[in-house]
Amino acid sequence: MTKTNEGLVAYCKSKLTLPTIYMLGGFGRKLTQANIDRRINQLRCPHTIQNLKTIQAGLGKYCFDCVGLIKGYLWEEKSGIVHYNIPKGSDQNVKMMYSACPQKGPLACMPDLVGLLVFTENLGHVGVYIGKDAAGKRHYIEATPAWNRWGVTQSNDEFRKWAFWGKYSYITYIEPKKEPIQSEIKVGDLVLVSGVGRGTSLGTGGSTANLKSRRMKVIKFLPKAPYSVGCSINLKAVVGETGSKYITAYFKPTSIRKG
Repeated sequence: MTKTNEGLVAYCKSKLTLPTIYMLGGFGRKLTQANIDRRINQLRCPHTIQNLKTIQAGLGKYCFDCVGLIKGYLWEEKSGIVHYNIPKGSDQNVKMMYSACPQKGPLACMPDLVGLLVFTENLGHVGVYIGKDAAGKRHYIEATPAWNRWGVTQSNDEFRKWAFWGKYSYITYIEPKKEPIQSEIKVGDLVLVSGVGRGTSLGTGGSTANLKSRRMKVIKFLPKAPYSVGCSINLKAVVGETGSKYITAYFKPTSIRKG
């Protein structure tokens, strides 16, 4: 069964609705006393020993650590039934996961594609990018003891400083369909705005709800950008690159019409 980025996000979101507990070595099975005893007596895990009381309070909950949240998606047959290391070689720590990403880079250059893995600067922690909210704020799901959450939780850039992103090799990434440019609209046309634009073609910057129903001039197209049509309220503005300074806002093609 193919494991996709959208499936990973759906899996992570489903764990937000379940009782979870953070313990090193967890990957989605229910926590038992035998699990805890092994961490303490055989592995001599300092983190488990130091936080024994908190972890024991999670007996019976679904147990994860940060990498276990991703491995759980790869290995889970159904909730709580999780096979180990299938596909073989997928039992990886954070650094191994980062190394296994064929495409990666600094967070500032992260594409807006859900299911990307995100990493801290020291490659000691990993999470999953789940998309932006209406205000353009990025959100993530991670398994962590931080902020006294002790389980699977949702966070954003205000909670956690991520440094890198990566497309994980065990995940098939499905790119969102690009909205086609409306062929009847061309540079220089006058259009009526029916939706909300943004201050930049990437969808960042302030929203432009105040421009709804406004007549504007198409200055240029950026076909690969999320908000690909640059428009100006100056109906006499020059078009093309030289007219870029006159662009008031960028819109999706579905947010404008000829008029």
